[in-house]
Amino acid sequence: VPGPNTSILSGGGLGGDADLSAILAAQTPPVTGTLNNATSLEFDFVAIDPKIEFNFMFASEEYGTFQCGFSDAFAFILTDVTEGTAPVNLAVIPNTNIPVTVYNIRDTQYNPGCTSNNVEYFGNYYANPAGVLGAPINFNGITVPMVATSPVTPGHTYHIKMVIADINDASYDSAVFLVGGSFNIGNINLP
Repeated sequence: VPGPNTSILSGGGLGGDADLSAILAAQTPPVTGTLNNATSLEFDFVAIDPKIEFNFMFASEEYGTFQCGFSDAFAFILTDVTEGTAPVNLAVIPNTNIPVTVYNIRDTQYNPGCTSNNVEYFGNYYANPAGVLGAPINFNGITVPMVATSPVTPGHTYHIKMVIADINDASYDSAVFLVGGSFNIGNINLP
């Protein structure tokens, strides 16, 4: 996905994801529709510090041309396995429980067909389809750097699931970029 942004990244053929669908349906207003091309990464870890956090950016080909009609989405779902608590989405707009999606973070100056939402979290637009020669990525738009964080209980086992999907189409893909070394689950000093 390195820049410049000179082509549309679009493909897949995978199905949806029930966990991401549930998170989107629970927001106000709910986002419903068919999820396609869902991709996830999941693992367990034991918390060492009382807080976890990592930095991320969300990029999408939907920005600009299709930001009013299609809303790719993703979630970082954290579950305390030890306590058996309900899963929590950490990929939210700061100080809210609103998931990070194309609909929820967009800038009307790149498509006047819909209003801006949380525009302060929209980072850059790299044009479609001609591209911007200096674009660092081959996506139409990207958010500002954001932080996913949560308190955790040291010694508890947690499950985290990172999942991203297209909504209502299987085209114009999206991506999540994690800042290298930012996934902080506590310092472990090994000999």
